[in-house]
Amino acid sequence: MKKLSLVLCVLCGSVTAALAASPDMTLDFTWIGTDLCTPLPRSPKFQVENAPDGTHQLQFVLTSPDGRELGRADVALPPKGNIPKGAIGYASPCVGGMYTWTVNALGADGKLLASAQLSRPFH
Repeated sequence: MKKLSLVLCVLCGSVTAALAASPDMTLDFTWIGTDLCTPLPRSPKFQVENAPDGTHQLQFVLTSPDGRELGRADVALPPKGNIPKGAIGYASPCVGGMYTWTVNALGADGKLLASAQLSRPFH
């Protein structure tokens, strides 16, 4: 029984170490300075952190509170994960609510490597 406990502890420690070595990809943005119902909207500035090794491009998707897709665009992974304001095309929301941006990290072969999303109120 002691051997089994020792093996489980070693396995748990290995999993914990692996998770600590590769933190989850995160997304951050703010709607501040973005106008509601604009014919030529400029996307917010985005900050993507911890994109996994092998990420070739980032795919951004904006989803409305009722689940409709309002825009999708792929951009190359920039240094330090800073995507400038206006880099992503989308349909400007005309109704306030919680809108969700999702970012997918894609490999050179188009395979999904990681995903992150963040919802913020737009009004």
